[in-house]
Amino acid sequence: MVEKIKGIHKTAVDTPALLLDASAMEHNLEKMASYFDGVPAQIRPHVKLYRATPQLARKQVEAGAIGCTCAKLSEAEVLVTAGIEDILIANQVVGKIKLQRLVELARNCRIIVAVDNPRNVDELSNYAQLSGVEIGVLVEINIGHNRCGVAPFRPALDLAQLAAGKPGLRFMGLMGNDGHCTLKVSEMDREALSLEANRLLVQVRNFIEENGLPVNIVSGSGTFTYRYASQVEGITEIQAGTYLLMDSAFQEHGVKEFELTLSVIATVISTPDYPQSEGLFIIDAGRKSISPMLGNPDVKSPDNVFVYSLSDEHGRLRTKEGGIVPQLGEKIEIWVRDANATISQFDRFYVIRDDIVEDVWEIPLGGVNT
Repeated sequence: MVEKIKGIHKTAVDTPALLLDASAMEHNLEKMASYFDGVPAQIRPHVKLYRATPQLARKQVEAGAIGCTCAKLSEAEVLVTAGIEDILIANQVVGKIKLQRLVELARNCRIIVAVDNPRNVDELSNYAQLSGVEIGVLVEINIGHNRCGVAPFRPALDLAQLAAGKPGLRFMGLMGNDGHCTLKVSEMDREALSLEANRLLVQVRNFIEENGLPVNIVSGSGTFTYRYASQVEGITEIQAGTYLLMDSAFQEHGVKEFELTLSVIATVISTPDYPQSEGLFIIDAGRKSISPMLGNPDVKSPDNVFVYSLSDEHGRLRTKEGGIVPQLGEKIEIWVRDANATISQFDRFYVIRDDIVEDVWEIPLGGVNT
């Protein structure tokens, strides 16, 4: 099936379809790799954006990434199958089923998980001992995002010392999330807030080391803040992910050095002629294909129309002033505004180069969130 699709024009793909511009992706990959050639920190890219699609993860590791960051065990399982051997699950792994899966992973790769609770540390140690494996742990610190994480300094030290003393576990360092410095703040304030948060993370590192416990890893940040966090002495790993398949919301909010990579192509399925339908036409892609969580997306082509509203399986578009309504069957290409939520609704990328389908990559974990 894939072989029949390779070589066709993107407008010949059945719709709605998720397109990935190979040239733009390669530009973004090389740009970020070049940046990390010049800073002390290393990149451990987050794969949740593209649901651990192996082709993309391998490209990042080949470009110099020290490993990959996951949000879910299922993502880590896909990566291990794809041959990725150094994985951070930047999340708490809790409960019997997940702990059993975690120790199986630990047999086949270097696995590190985040912790913020003594009970979870005890459980991880018990499962690791019983299975004869070692699990790396990072103590997650709340540096302002107010989601997971222990309080800085003494609570962080107490948990780190507990983890360091537990059989089956290897205390490796700290993690912090500066997610409060992204879409929620202005571009003007982002640098100062990110520097403040990541300097706090390093202060906790220093406090723990002053109390006799080595801290080898200090991990965090993302695409919005990588330039700031990577300049903070003591930050060792950056978890940026969205840069690779850039969306228009990130670009609009200040991350302008990476190229837009993703679009959804759709077909005009109706050109209504009822009252007040002037300039209106309908496409076969709605909210189940294009996430509007960060606002309605922009149209890439043609340039004389715009997205008016999205329902589940339909998109209402209108022509701009003086524009001509497209004909039935005509193709409309729409920039992806929210890459995370849009990718999750597709089962494959159509990899495009110069408007021709170069390859088709299956997106793993459709509907799997464990």
